[in-house]
Amino acid sequence: MPAVPDSQTRLFAVFGHPVRHSLSPAMHQAAFEALGLNAVYLAFDVEESALPAALAGLSAVGAGGVNLTIPLKRRAFELLPRLDATARLLGAVNTVAFRPEGMTGYNTDGIGFLRDLQATAGFSPVGRRICVVGCGGAGRAIALTCATQGATTIALANRTPERSQQLADEVRQQAPATRVELLPEDPASWIDAVRAAELVVHCTSVGLHAGERSVLPPAAFRAGQVVYDLIYNVPVTPCMQAARSAGAQAINGLGMLVHQGAAAFAIWTGQEPDVARMRAAIEPWVRPPS
Repeated sequence: MPAVPDSQTRLFAVFGHPVRHSLSPAMHQAAFEALGLNAVYLAFDVEESALPAALAGLSAVGAGGVNLTIPLKRRAFELLPRLDATARLLGAVNTVAFRPEGMTGYNTDGIGFLRDLQATAGFSPVGRRICVVGCGGAGRAIALTCATQGATTIALANRTPERSQQLADEVRQQAPATRVELLPEDPASWIDAVRAAELVVHCTSVGLHAGERSVLPPAAFRAGQVVYDLIYNVPVTPCMQAARSAGAQAINGLGMLVHQGAAAFAIWTGQEPDVARMRAAIEPWVRPPS
């Protein structure tokens, strides 16, 4: 990009509410610069009610694409007439591409998770037993992704039984060959199922704030497991600490953030970004909670 943006500079963005914590601008700007692309990536605080106008505005000025984060993913899914198979599977949109034929919604969260899991741990869900802790939006995306990729068993743990039951029904519909286990609402009863899993994915927000204790104790983990915590802005979460103390391999969600961003970048530009450069651009911003 030129030292000063010019009339040829292409606009990309992230929408969210709030959005000031987003690492996406630094990550994507590094990718643009590595490839010598004349583009800029900005963050905009957009409330749900303003999303239709915000998307229309970017489209009108010829923007290349936009990422969407909380709480806009589901709303975008409802708004957009064109949806990629990834968005239809997960029922949410985190990436919008502006095409001559109109806006198209994608979801790169699943592919970002799978790519980082393979790159960091050499792990694939195919034929594996997986436990998903937390069945909100993130847990839903992980469970559906793993099930449709060929996991043999998905155990769902959530403190609200209605939410885990709803997700179980969706998984059974999308991946009938995958066995679904519903765990009781009391976390103390999750230990055996978690220990039995080959991959444990922690999808709750516990660990974002200082002083929080892991939902699961060290006794819930074992050597030989891979434990993946979706929290990306804490280097070592309480869940990761508990897992590592039991000999498990524990990973945070920073790599997933990078890989989902890289997938969005490729959708927009048709080029593969430098993933290492993207990660290096945001690692300095990852800090222990305070």
